[in-house]
Amino acid sequence: MIPVKKVGFVVNRTIPLAAEVAAQAEALLQERGVVICHATDGQEGADWSKHDQLNLIFSFGGDGTILRAARSAAPLQVPIFGVNMGRVGFLTEINPDLLAEKLPLVLDGRYWVEQRAMLHCELWRDGREIHWFRALNDVVASRAALSRVVDCTLVVNGHKVTTYVADGVIVATPTGSTAYSMAAGGPILHPELRNIVVTPIAPYLTILRSLILPGDNQVELNITTDDEAFMTVDGQAHVRLEDGDVLRISIAPDACLFARIQPRSYFAATLTARLRRTE
Repeated sequence: MIPVKKVGFVVNRTIPLAAEVAAQAEALLQERGVVICHATDGQEGADWSKHDQLNLIFSFGGDGTILRAARSAAPLQVPIFGVNMGRVGFLTEINPDLLAEKLPLVLDGRYWVEQRAMLHCELWRDGREIHWFRALNDVVASRAALSRVVDCTLVVNGHKVTTYVADGVIVATPTGSTAYSMAAGGPILHPELRNIVVTPIAPYLTILRSLILPGDNQVELNITTDDEAFMTVDGQAHVRLEDGDVLRISIAPDACLFARIQPRSYFAATLTARLRRTE
């Protein structure tokens, strides 16, 4: 790997300790002559471009902070190194107490790069695309809190599969298979796979539960509702859905890259321990 000379910082400043640890990391990086480019408060809208020539993006927060960082990092093909300031840390790499010890390894380029598929989702209404989104975890079409069920017709590669009458439908990546999809009864996939997982939420009278599709498949959800419904992207972006809306979902062209210093077998080795943190 190329030694790290210029990095981006994404900091969840709603966590006081995250700002403190980020400041400590910044001091260590500056001692090594590394240039730091800050995102604005760790929120959407980091305006980095390929011209910035970042070698790495540091994320200080929980998994939600990484989900935000991923949408800026993936198009740049710059790896994310996550410092866990949250509770579960499925996506992060190290805890803050190891940062000073492990940082020299990262700066010398002694890490491996993990590739995780992202989703590209388009929202079509009245025959035209009105929004598009990237997601590292999932895209969810669901009813509002007090609404009735929503009908979601699943179409794969132009062929109707089924119509779910349900609280909603989750379309997830392998990364997202350990999130909402798992909670709804979906399977866990290894994060380096390139599959799409479709899981209904509390479906009514259906024999088809989770469906695992190849990464080159095209998925559509056709929405039928006479009540409130919403699309949620990575649990962060929320868009109201209308009757007749269509979500077109596929694997995004750019994977999200993660800088890892753990052994390549870390996912299987730590999966049970990480899941227990969610209890």
